[in-house]
Amino acid sequence: MPFGRAIFALSLAALAVASARCDNATCIDQNPDVGSLCLPATVQAGQTSVIEVRESCGLCSTQPQCETTLIDGAVQVDLHAQFCNDGSISCNTNLCLQRIVRCILPSLPEGDWPLVLPGNQTRLIRVREGGLSSCRLPAP
Repeated sequence: MPFGRAIFALSLAALAVASARCDNATCIDQNPDVGSLCLPATVQAGQTSVIEVRESCGLCSTQPQCETTLIDGAVQVDLHAQFCNDGSISCNTNLCLQRIVRCILPSLPEGDWPLVLPGNQTRLIRVREGGLSSCRLPAP
């Protein structure tokens, strides 16, 4: 598939996901805290990496999405979800949801980088040649 078509297809997919979300009249944005995460002992230098984070105790909301940003020498992780009171999301409200979310870390050069998680939690990303490019959390 040519590059232009791939971008167009991704744009359509993003619009479809956005249209499936709640509207602002019945939903509230929330930023779930992280309960646990997988982070390799070392991450491969010069390429994006994928880690997984688990919600601390999420509410009955849309599936959280992860966004990472490199700001002032630190990788900032933000989780976003929407809590809707219109019944469009169904789940057992007596459960503490601990859904797993995949986060794509930016390509980083070798070195040690702070990883800032929701709730002001901080971990250290060690970026080295020969490091891993992904990790997975065990099932709960």
